[in-house]
Amino acid sequence: MKSIGMKTKSLSEEQRNISDIRTVVLSNKASLYQSRAMIEENRMMILSNYAAAFMGNRQLANHNTEEIFANRKAILESFVTKNDMEAESIRTKISNAELTFLQNRSSLNTAVLSISEEMAKINASLIKINNKIMEANEKIVAFNSSQIAINSQLLEGTSAGLEATAEDNAALKSENETLIEEIASESHDQSERIMDILEASIENAEALSENKSTISARRDEIMKNRASYLKNRQIINV
Repeated sequence: MKSIGMKTKSLSEEQRNISDIRTVVLSNKASLYQSRAMIEENRMMILSNYAAAFMGNRQLANHNTEEIFANRKAILESFVTKNDMEAESIRTKISNAELTFLQNRSSLNTAVLSISEEMAKINASLIKINNKIMEANEKIVAFNSSQIAINSQLLEGTSAGLEATAEDNAALKSENETLIEEIASESHDQSERIMDILEASIENAEALSENKSTISARRDEIMKNRASYLKNRQIINV
């Protein structure tokens, strides 16, 4: 296929506008990739903190709770009673201890239930986000298909893209001006929203870092509790 010769002229106002818009659009694209990277990094940190707090610290703390109650029961049962009154006192204290621990467990169940309800809502939101991503991908494929069809039409003849009347050129030029205005307006709005996302992501990253430190400090406290429990246990076994 012969190439179509094009005369080189100074940039027209339309071309300068397109160049400016291209700069903004591609800059937004790069910023969006940056924001997506930060969002994904934060998401992975959230999951890491969740696993450490829920599957790690919480399970260990609950294990301590169960063993502390076992210690309490063992301590009370180790007392030698002298009469029925003392024996009844021991039984009552054991029952009270068990009820106290069960009350704590029930309260924790309520807290976990509330968290699970919120997580179920988040999962529903994530499903909606996935659907939006798939819809966006579908639009990309449809757009690419339509543009391939145009390229195929142009390849059918070297002059196919030049066969137009003055009216056709004027109509297309008017369409270009409208597109320039629409893209410029949309890109400006995008730039502001992207900055908001980046600022929010930075704040989230700082909060997550603080959470991670708190989780680590809480684990130290849990291990101190366990050390105290084990000390008590050794005394019981003596």
